[in-house]
Amino acid sequence: MIYARYKDGLEVSEKIFKVLAKFAPDGVMDVFASDQHSSYIKLTNSFLKHTGQNREATDEDVKEVCKRFAKHLRGEVTAALFNHLAILTPGFKEALGTEILLIGRLEHTKPIEIDGGLGKIARLAIEPEEIVDKVDAFKTLVYLNPDNKESWEKNKEWLANVFEKCKKLEKPLYNETLLADLPGETKLQKAKKLPDSLIKMAEDFSQFGHFYKTQVPVLWVEEDGKVINVCSPQVVRDVASEMEKISPRPLLLLSAAVDFEQYAIQYGSVCDLVAGPMCGRAYFKEAFTDPETKDWDTLENSFVKIAIPRIRQIRTITKIMSKSWWYKFEWMHEEAKSLIKESREIKPGLKADFGY
Repeated sequence: MIYARYKDGLEVSEKIFKVLAKFAPDGVMDVFASDQHSSYIKLTNSFLKHTGQNREATDEDVKEVCKRFAKHLRGEVTAALFNHLAILTPGFKEALGTEILLIGRLEHTKPIEIDGGLGKIARLAIEPEEIVDKVDAFKTLVYLNPDNKESWEKNKEWLANVFEKCKKLEKPLYNETLLADLPGETKLQKAKKLPDSLIKMAEDFSQFGHFYKTQVPVLWVEEDGKVINVCSPQVVRDVASEMEKISPRPLLLLSAAVDFEQYAIQYGSVCDLVAGPMCGRAYFKEAFTDPETKDWDTLENSFVKIAIPRIRQIRTITKIMSKSWWYKFEWMHEEAKSLIKESREIKPGLKADFGY
């Protein structure tokens, strides 16, 4: 049975709708994104150096970190995104709990490079059929260069094929795009391209999934030890507003490796234009080298100390200001409507009592 339909004609099955309604009946779709394997390797290497361990991080270390972080997410997020290495780790699902929507990353951390790195073409790390019974939803990421036509078209074809598989398996797909780093390009040069590039990316790629996970322009970059202003919050909002108009799917905002200070401003600038955050490193990366981090257990403690208050802050904004995950539907079956509710219980994530 068809339970809902987007404005562009994409139909949502009963099974997919019920999964989303089960975990987010009030429409709040905030996601803890924890799937970037290469980033976890780098962060874990910084932890090993910080704690005086003379070795390189391994996949087993990353699995350990993910499992330790996962067990602190209950009651804090609607959904969590991990890669297949974490998902297939014994005891991982028990650590995460069954009340959190689990999204499985499908693509390989290293795309295929063409034209000397000017183009990057996504590839699968694992087939969706291999983890379909382990996850509630799927996620893909493509790195895009609007000026490289071959990779642009091949990524579009790849993503369309993966989306068809996800629909047949009746699992929601979270489709993420990122502007690709180019050889020899500085952070500032890339940052200046973001406003126009993001709109082009949304035009061609936002349709391939049930959610479109995107970045927004950056406010500043740090380069050669200097902080350089790039754009204003108004530019961030203008670009997000244009993407929201273009995209037939609800937007989710990723952090794109910015620090939490910047992500909080970005999210605040667009919180009423998106359906929620899909953020990871900005929440927790400082935990790996925090002064109180001495070993695995204290790393876990640092994660709780640093990440959870940040998650609660963004989640509170989401609950109060952000759109419901179903708002892009042009039609919903009456049975579908009975599974969701418009009201949200608001519990402030950060609260201080100063006696007035």
